[in-house]
Amino acid sequence: MIGGIAFKPVGLDSRYGVAMDSRAKLLSILSHLDNNILAPSDVVVKTGLPRYEVLGAFHTLEALGIVSVVHSRNNYKLYTLSEVGKRVLEILMRGGSLEDLVGIGEAGEDGSESKGIEAVAIDASDRGVAEASSS
Repeated sequence: MIGGIAFKPVGLDSRYGVAMDSRAKLLSILSHLDNNILAPSDVVVKTGLPRYEVLGAFHTLEALGIVSVVHSRNNYKLYTLSEVGKRVLEILMRGGSLEDLVGIGEAGEDGSESKGIEAVAIDASDRGVAEASSS
């Protein structure tokens, strides 16, 4: 406490009180969004990460299709994990790496080369387009 004002430690997960590297920060953000609908401000409170880091992460995660906007009004957005995001979280929770996420050089279960995260995101968006056009 400085001058009667309590400061929250920067870059610490409020659940554990330990400094986090970039991977741990990403894992923390994604795990809080798993099966939840949250605003970035909620994630800031839950993780203890600086607001600018969480907002930057959300812009990137949204652009990559890892999070989905559930509700948007003016500058206020609510997010949840997309199917791609759930796969990313699953791989990261198992200790996976970037190569696991993009499927570089890995064979799929049927012996063919596996799809990377980009292909999964494209497949998911194609299904959405097909479903929307059929209704």
